Amino acid sequence: MTERLQLDRAKIEEAFRIMGQYLLDRKTLGEIAIYGGSAILFQFDWRKTSIDVDARVTSERNHGIIIDAVHEAAKQLNLPRSWLNENVAAYTRRGETDADRIAVGLYPSPERFGLRVTAAKPEYLLAMKLKALERVTADDRDFQDAARIGAECGIASVDQMLNVFQRFFGDEALSVTARLRLSELIEAIQARLA
Repeated sequence: MTERLQLDRAKIEEAFRIMGQYLLDRKTLGEIAIYGGSAILFQFDWRKTSIDVDARVTSERNHGIIIDAVHEAAKQLNLPRSWLNENVAAYTRRGETDADRIAVGLYPSPERFGLRVTAAKPEYLLAMKLKALERVTADDRDFQDAARIGAECGIASVDQMLNVFQRFFGDEALSVTARLRLSELIEAIQARLA
């Protein structure tokens, strides 16, 4: 069995610097938003690695050249071409705005940049993790992440949890599978806060 790739913050930032330089060399400004494990590790000390970077290109007119920059970073760092994964769109909200995200960085440097990176805010990440609870995973990582983010956000009840979900996904119903785990999730959050 092959070991899964683990990207730490330093490796991800190195990839972002390569992407930023690639875009800068081509006089292009690219923008991406990150989610999931990589967004968590940029905001919280408890997440040390991610298996990939869940991202969405937010500057659509430059999509192709941004993906070229992703491939250049993969080549230079010997990463799989899929190190940046755009499949996260299934869990993002329709009508997402800049207010849903925080600035992560400008790459290769704040003074000269070709890449702007933002990340989903903690409560938005929590809502996405609740949505992801509809699927079952072997390591139950979405549940564990939701418990930790919920603790960081000060969530203390099922109603508060549902309010966070509704704020971001008001036009969608939380799946039955996810709803069945909310009490367990609140217990996990309370254990972390104790």
